[in-house]
Amino acid sequence: MPGIGWAYLIIVLGGIIIGSFIKMYLNRNWKLYYTAFGQENYFKVVSQLQSDGIKYKVKVPLQFDRERSFNDNTQYDIYVKKDEVHRASIK
Repeated sequence: MPGIGWAYLIIVLGGIIIGSFIKMYLNRNWKLYYTAFGQENYFKVVSQLQSDGIKYKVKVPLQFDRERSFNDNTQYDIYVKKDEVHRASIK
């Protein structure tokens, strides 16, 4: 049955494509506001957004270097709703 392998490949690729479209649709109203490196910068920006009453989402991109060192260089991508970007300001 040589056709079964192709069927699995098509199902997997179809799932990836459909998942990508769903992700794009759900994130269409969000805009990248700030990229913070390290927890200190992250908490500074997030606390300011919270005090201003602005909704936000945070994504941490996949990082392969998970070894903790003295310098925290974790990347945090902070997104705000497109209609609230004008209200957000980093102080």
